[in-house]
Amino acid sequence: MKIGYYPLVSSIMENQNIEPSLQAFLAAIEEHLGEKLQIITPGDVKKGDTLPVIMIKSGGVEEKFKRIYQQFPPPYLLLTSCMYNSLPAALEIKAYLQNRGEKTEVLHGSASYIARRLKTIKKALETKKACRQYRIGVLGEPSDWLIGSKADYNAIRKNLGMKIYDIPLEEVIRHIDQVKNEDIPVNRIPACSFNQDTLNQSLRIYQGLKNLMAEYKFNAITLRCFELIDFYQSTGCLALSLLNEDGLMAGCEGDVPALVSMILLHEITGDPVFLVNPACIDEEKNEIIFAHCTIPLNMCESYKLKSHFESHLGVAVCGKVKEGPMTIFKLDGKAENYFISEGEILANLESPDMCRTQLKVLLKRPVSEFLEKSIANHQLICKGQHSALLEQFFSYQA
Repeated sequence: MKIGYYPLVSSIMENQNIEPSLQAFLAAIEEHLGEKLQIITPGDVKKGDTLPVIMIKSGGVEEKFKRIYQQFPPPYLLLTSCMYNSLPAALEIKAYLQNRGEKTEVLHGSASYIARRLKTIKKALETKKACRQYRIGVLGEPSDWLIGSKADYNAIRKNLGMKIYDIPLEEVIRHIDQVKNEDIPVNRIPACSFNQDTLNQSLRIYQGLKNLMAEYKFNAITLRCFELIDFYQSTGCLALSLLNEDGLMAGCEGDVPALVSMILLHEITGDPVFLVNPACIDEEKNEIIFAHCTIPLNMCESYKLKSHFESHLGVAVCGKVKEGPMTIFKLDGKAENYFISEGEILANLESPDMCRTQLKVLLKRPVSEFLEKSIANHQLICKGQHSALLEQFFSYQA
């Protein structure tokens, strides 16, 4: 998505020599933005790959704005300077739009600030567009214990544009069983001391799931993974980890709200996402230990392969994640309410009493708020601080 601007100037100021100073103002924004701002027309916006900004070059353009603004989609971004009564005109226009229930923002301040805001808004709108491209497969029903994690498919499609399809577990088994020995991607994992037959079974599951996704044109799945223990004496942990490393969003236990949260967090950050359980909370230190067995390998500095925690079967990932800033996020089953907090990964643990990858996190928000306001069991973690981007995304959801 490129950023373009539609200029508005009053007839009085058209004959004044205001362009040199305004071009200097635009050039400073472009330098911080890292891209050129092209003049656009309403026709350019209809192509769908342009973020339109309306540049208020001077005062006296309010009536001009009224005549043209409906040719542009909301949110209405009003770019202003400190010159030629630009800001007063923009504030009048803002009030006009707000009275009509339209989303609008006045972009005013230093060139670096305006560039930062444009980058944030652009990313939020790009994420909205990306979400509409998702076809999600729910492979088997959600696990029986997810009693508070029900999903409203229609609400998710309305709010995020994601399409969700139920696929019976028998179809999953069929795709896994069809993977021939010679088609198992044995080189997907570097040579290690883990039992090769057990590892190959996990890689067969990975290939079967990948084949199913290709056949149904899914770019995200959530799997009722514990059922694989009965069929294969194995689990889906490594398979889901590898699919996420491939950029194919994959969640476990058939948890649809968790998968939708994973997709959104991945799209808005561009980074791998780890679906976790909160395992232990220390309210005095404001720390939480998060753990699970399916961390994407490309999120790890290093990793070891172990058996699945509960069943001691199959292959799970014990990953080591670089210490530093992180974000935790979760949506509800209608994609309406959410919990966000930033924090700091303090340590990687290896307790025998938890799932294999274990992260000790210092939360920015009080952990009492997490206990009160977090949504259900599964949470989503990625590296870096992204709460501002997420909040921006939801500010443009209506």
